[in-house]
Amino acid sequence: MKNIRLILVSILVSVAGFQTGQPVQAAAIDNESFMSLWSTYSRCQATADIDQLREAALTLTQAANRSITKKSFVLPLPGKLDEFVATPAPRFSVDVKAMAAACSLRAGSAAVKAGKLDIAKDLLRTILGYQPQSDYAYYTLQAKALLSELETNVIQVTLNLP
Repeated sequence: MKNIRLILVSILVSVAGFQTGQPVQAAAIDNESFMSLWSTYSRCQATADIDQLREAALTLTQAANRSITKKSFVLPLPGKLDEFVATPAPRFSVDVKAMAAACSLRAGSAAVKAGKLDIAKDLLRTILGYQPQSDYAYYTLQAKALLSELETNVIQVTLNLP
């Protein structure tokens, strides 16, 4: 009887060891992808080249869209066990959508200054997709203001034609 208990305990310990080893590897992968996004965001803040700004904004926007559609894994547990599982504590992390919006706003402003209005409109319109969420109100208001200036410039040009 003692041998059976010892075997069961060793099996449970080994299974628990396998389960704790997997998240560490996943965290390393997530850290690498985050660091590449952070370097893209840093390049966006440091450069003045419109092509590099546009590329960085598109990369961050695609990453933000992927993070929105990614679904989290839910472990199916029986009802009696589910009540003993605690809700995970919230993690503090960087908001990829905010990084994308800030980079798109910077790229759109640079495109306006360079006179590339079509590129600016495309970049600024991506920010408007975040509009219903109050966390991104600053970025959407800035994008709307720039877009309204671009729209009035087009109207002024067409009104001045003979």
